[in-house]
Amino acid sequence: MKRIIIAFALLTSGQIYAHEHALGAHEHGSIKLGMAVEKNIVDIDLDGPTESFISFEYLPKTDKEKKVFANVQDQWNKNLFELISFDKKLNCKITEASFKQIIDEKETAEAQAKIKNAAKKEAGVHSDIEAKAKVTCSADLAGSSVEISLKKHFKNIKKLTVEVISGETKSVEITKAIQSFKI
Repeated sequence: MKRIIIAFALLTSGQIYAHEHALGAHEHGSIKLGMAVEKNIVDIDLDGPTESFISFEYLPKTDKEKKVFANVQDQWNKNLFELISFDKKLNCKITEASFKQIIDEKETAEAQAKIKNAAKKEAGVHSDIEAKAKVTCSADLAGSSVEISLKKHFKNIKKLTVEVISGETKSVEITKAIQSFKI
């Protein structure tokens, strides 16, 4: 398990470093999903522009915007298997989950100073979603299938790449609204 965790940490550390230092430089609609699988445990890491999930990037302000964000956050934290599902025979359970919006405060301040339009939207503000989850199953996941339904639930996702680290590392491009592949 330590080897997988170290490999996953190395894989995502570059993304985290780039994320912290260049938050504004991202491709709308492009999502990266990482899965580190070790026997019956899978660690999931999802990163991408906030707009891909809630149709805007600034911090939610209105009650409607806050509700939209809270609904997506709840879907990830409580109903993850609607988005990423494993064979029911594996009896998988979500043991940890988090879904956060990360916004560059400096960029927000600069964007605020430049707002000129009548709608008063935060033009130029960029933020990302950092979502994580840990799933524990009753059996080994090797050779099982996983079904990814993120594009079905979030229409703004245009490009979805899944990196799976297990006995081997593989990359899967998700092109359909619902797509399955073997772990």
